Amino acid sequence: MDENNAAVGNGAPPEQGGHGTGRVGEPEGWLAQAIVRDSSEAIVVADPEGIIQVWNGGAERMFGHTADEAVGRSLDLIIPEKLRERHGKGYRHTMATGLTRYGDTLLGVPATHRDGHRLSIEFSVALLRDATGRIAGISAIMREVTERRTTEKELRTRLAHLERQLSQTSPA
Repeated sequence: MDENNAAVGNGAPPEQGGHGTGRVGEPEGWLAQAIVRDSSEAIVVADPEGIIQVWNGGAERMFGHTADEAVGRSLDLIIPEKLRERHGKGYRHTMATGLTRYGDTLLGVPATHRDGHRLSIEFSVALLRDATGRIAGISAIMREVTERRTTEKELRTRLAHLERQLSQTSPA
């Protein structure tokens, strides 16, 4: 195992920085980088203009775009066309005010895969502030829930059908 892998592991010995750091003299950023890089969830960070700055492997798998293809492009890359205007308005409002309704709420929305098919995703966001408190962007941690949403919709449809049948056969 090389020293970079040892530093990222769960048990980095104290002589390599121990207690919350990577190697001696390195800031704790190595840990955050490892978490983002290796997360199975999609992690995307955008700047105040909505330009993608971070796109991890989970985002590559979920949306089909490589990091090289996504970084530097607008979030519109994954937002269905009919929702882009509304998303842009809300995003600009959040960047201007520093307020979001979705900081502690899991939000379910449609998204678009590289090949054009629709995804259902759930995500939470965090406003990112620089050392002066100015909003530097926003991060989103996303999970695809397309299969679950499809199953739930089928179950709701079946239940509604059964309730209609029951109401038609029940005496008044």
